[in-house]
Amino acid sequence: MSGETYFFRDHGQMDLLRLRLLPELLERRRDTKTLRLWSAGCASGEEAYSLAMLTDMVLPEHEGWNVFILGTDIDTSALAKARQGVYHKWSFRLVPPSLQQRYFRSNAHGWVLDERIRRMVTFDAVNLVGEKFPAGDLRDMDLILCRNVFIYFDADSVAAMANKLGAALREDGYLMTGHTELIGHHIRNLHARLFPEGVVYQREEAVRAAAPVDIRIAPPPAVAQPVPQTHQAAVAAPSADDLLAAAREFADRGAYDRAEQSCRQALGLSPLAADPYFLLAQLAQIRGDFDSARELLEKTLYLDPHNVAGYLELSSLCERADNLPRAQTLRRAALGILRALPGDAVVEQYETTAAEMVQWMT
Repeated sequence: MSGETYFFRDHGQMDLLRLRLLPELLERRRDTKTLRLWSAGCASGEEAYSLAMLTDMVLPEHEGWNVFILGTDIDTSALAKARQGVYHKWSFRLVPPSLQQRYFRSNAHGWVLDERIRRMVTFDAVNLVGEKFPAGDLRDMDLILCRNVFIYFDADSVAAMANKLGAALREDGYLMTGHTELIGHHIRNLHARLFPEGVVYQREEAVRAAAPVDIRIAPPPAVAQPVPQTHQAAVAAPSADDLLAAAREFADRGAYDRAEQSCRQALGLSPLAADPYFLLAQLAQIRGDFDSARELLEKTLYLDPHNVAGYLELSSLCERADNLPRAQTLRRAALGILRALPGDAVVEQYETTAAEMVQWMT
């Protein structure tokens, strides 16, 4: 269903899984020691096995844990290849050599996946449009990856399928799609969360999930409501930092137009600040305007040449455009910045240390 794929496709989203989402889910499931992950539209298995390798990295000692990783596709011949766990050079483009050496061995037929990782994944044929779920194994998921699948369907099918996937999540579970695939669709029970690497949808508790993800949010009074003339002397105008904080809150809650407005206001007060340009680049990606996103990220890096998130996000955009040499150059630049930092320095956008990011990227 999802066509061409390769291991660790879209480094930005893979970084988000490795550094933020999987550790967060593992911490939440610490008491029950259960983790359920689903690669929906897995084709020949690269994405599902990438999930297994990522899980092995963040939970190397998973004895006592019940980890269930499911890979599904409508193409039974692709699933047969996935079960074999043998791949060729094209599946490893942009994969760090250390990861390839760690989890695969070479033989006359290609690169053979480590048996321990292969056994972590269960494959099954599933028609995401026609099949009724949540039911059976297709339920109570902590994380669902359904990337570059929705593009094959009409709007009604996309909405129906996304609503079923949302219902198949546990409370507070995550749905990760391809960039912009669900923008403009009315999806129940999901809340859009904006990270440096893109948008992810989270299942809300029922009491908070009455509104669709594209609901308009009322602006914070201190930022967007006019101050009465008689009180203007007593109330300070919002600073650029206040406006940027409001923009991030709007974006996290799905109010993207208001997020952009607050970013523009922040730039009006501080035109040489890099962070508003970075957030505007993310908002451009949500709209599907990747050319603008690239331009905004270039401005981000011009104003802040040490912005690790800027390099990595621009790298992902170049990868998406099949400009692999440029993507690799940008990732090397980010890696050089990280290596120059103290190991315990916290990389703010990723809420992890420089040493941890270096270990992951190499």
